[in-house]
Amino acid sequence: MRFLSNAHTHTTYCDGKSTAAEMIEKAKELGFSSLGFSGHGQQDFDSNYAMDDGREQAYLRELRALQQQETILRIWAGVEEDILAPEDVKAFHRQQMDYVLCSSHYVHNPDGTPAQMDGQWVAIDGSSAQLRQYVDRFMDGDGLAMAKHYYDELTAALRVNRVDIIGHFDLIRKNAVKANLFDEKDLAYRRIALDALESVRDVGVLEINTGAMARGYMETPYPTLELLGAWREMGGEVTITSDCHHADYLNFGFDTAMKLLCRAGYRRVLRLGRASQLWEEERVFLTRA
Repeated sequence: MRFLSNAHTHTTYCDGKSTAAEMIEKAKELGFSSLGFSGHGQQDFDSNYAMDDGREQAYLRELRALQQQETILRIWAGVEEDILAPEDVKAFHRQQMDYVLCSSHYVHNPDGTPAQMDGQWVAIDGSSAQLRQYVDRFMDGDGLAMAKHYYDELTAALRVNRVDIIGHFDLIRKNAVKANLFDEKDLAYRRIALDALESVRDVGVLEINTGAMARGYMETPYPTLELLGAWREMGGEVTITSDCHHADYLNFGFDTAMKLLCRAGYRRVLRLGRASQLWEEERVFLTRA
């Protein structure tokens, strides 16, 4: 079976390479039933890839107009919100957006503020060399300690703020090997990640994110098969997303994600709805083999 929806889509309003109209045309070509946009929401510190207030307002206006114009595809106007977004921005998102996808893109200081090194913000999925330097300088070289702090900050924020989708939960894996932080198969790291996941089991829908596969960084989606299986045992719901930045990759890796779902024992997956309800259930028919 094919999964014909996507809730994690970026456009030229932030760091995407395709316009909203181009994404919609590709979605219709693929036979999608629904498409959700999730531009990087406002921040008050790093504007390299996120929308500012003016662009976010324009983004929302265009998506509302496209919702009215589109007759084949159900369009949803969402946002990808970093956990470090200001409180007034978070309130705006919950009042004006159809849904909020929440994620964490940065290493945090002990007080929870975004970390800087040599005048640059330290992104968890950015330069592996910079991340290694940060761990050596501020975490006594302990990559596991940094991972624990990252998950603690992420889960604390998720428990406080209402979210609809939990974004790329174990993004920290992207640089784990390159930055020599930890072995993701090691029991100590797995325990940290599993404990963090359990702490947000009632927060929102967990995305199976294939974006790093499309960009050549990873061979498997976020999160790991082990985390997916644990989430199912907790009764958690999942959706498949491509974290798409270019229309050509709108459904990249969806077959792989569906096979992982089956291996983890899932019998259903959620997709964005075709009418007024945010979610619709889709049965998983593939075998677990």
